[in-house]
Amino acid sequence: MCEWIGEGGAIPSGCQLGRVARRYCSQEPPVLIPFVGYALSSRFIGYVECEGERVTDLLNRNDSVILREAFVESFEDDTVVNLGDGEVDRSILFAVETTGGRGDEARRIHTVRQRLQIQFGPYTALGLLHSAPGQMPLPGLTQRGPMVPLSDATLAFHSRGALVMRDVGTLIINRDVLDWVRASDDQAAAFPGVPVLTDRI
Repeated sequence: MCEWIGEGGAIPSGCQLGRVARRYCSQEPPVLIPFVGYALSSRFIGYVECEGERVTDLLNRNDSVILREAFVESFEDDTVVNLGDGEVDRSILFAVETTGGRGDEARRIHTVRQRLQIQFGPYTALGLLHSAPGQMPLPGLTQRGPMVPLSDATLAFHSRGALVMRDVGTLIINRDVLDWVRASDDQAAAFPGVPVLTDRI
């Protein structure tokens, strides 16, 4: 069941039509950033409008995300449905694959990358969680919202009966839907309430 409020195009079963707000960001002209959002048995592919902030921050400050020129691809068959422009509820997204939108360069800090593995619904991911040198995963990470970025990630899932493995530069995972995380105790602090497997990856 997807949550979609869109304009134009064929709308898949269980979705709703409605009016779409035209932008998230005030900058002109808008920058379109590629976006792939992984839901339970499909993925939304399109663009998000924004400039001057990371896609992770955009997702964390909104309960939904507006997609442009979007379509949805089913993992159960060969169905691809054109959705046009519309809004997707963040809660149905297990993960988001994106490029660009790195935010304000002046606000970036040096980090240490720590490897971990996670399981969430039909997806498994292996990637690098960033933390400040000598510290637990980024201070305040748990207060910024449910979407957590991993770098140099590999995402595994089944599509049309076959195992698919995608190498992704940045994979933003939804902490609220995690089943377990395999990591050190310090790394696991970024995922409160999620069962932790401490055996080595």
